Amino acid sequence: MRLRTDASKFAVGGVLFQVVDGVERPIAYISRKMKSAELNYPTQQQELLAIVHALAAFRIYCLDKPPIVETDHKSLEGLFTQKMANRRLARWYDILAEYQPTFSYLPGAKNGIADALSRRPDLQPETKFFHDLSVTSFDDTSFSLALSEVATDTELATNIKKAYKKDREI
Repeated sequence: MRLRTDASKFAVGGVLFQVVDGVERPIAYISRKMKSAELNYPTQQQELLAIVHALAAFRIYCLDKPPIVETDHKSLEGLFTQKMANRRLARWYDILAEYQPTFSYLPGAKNGIADALSRRPDLQPETKFFHDLSVTSFDDTSFSLALSEVATDTELATNIKKAYKKDREI
């Protein structure tokens, strides 16, 4: 079995392949939106989350024979040689130990299915990112900012940058 996984900024995805006569055949797909806390994980941990989630989903296929986990995140190849940084990683290491996976680097261009599953438009978060916000008012006495949602506008961003250059130091 070969498992390919990927994590985007908002979701994780994976595809499980069975190799028959040298030909890879996809047999299962998985993807899900990250929870709010997971959005703050470092990239390596998000990639590891994708692997742990996919292994749990494909458990029945992966317990008999250790899967080859192919990922576009090279640092995961030496995963079991690293010191455990926190309890979450220790728990994930225990889960991974049950499956005895082998990690292999796969360039991102060859990881198209898992990449697409982790970027499904219907999994994009509802919340707006900071770059979608703009300052609409500034109260000089209390230094409070009122933010409102705006569409990304390059002209507006350029005008704001010019205005910041003219502002006095706060």
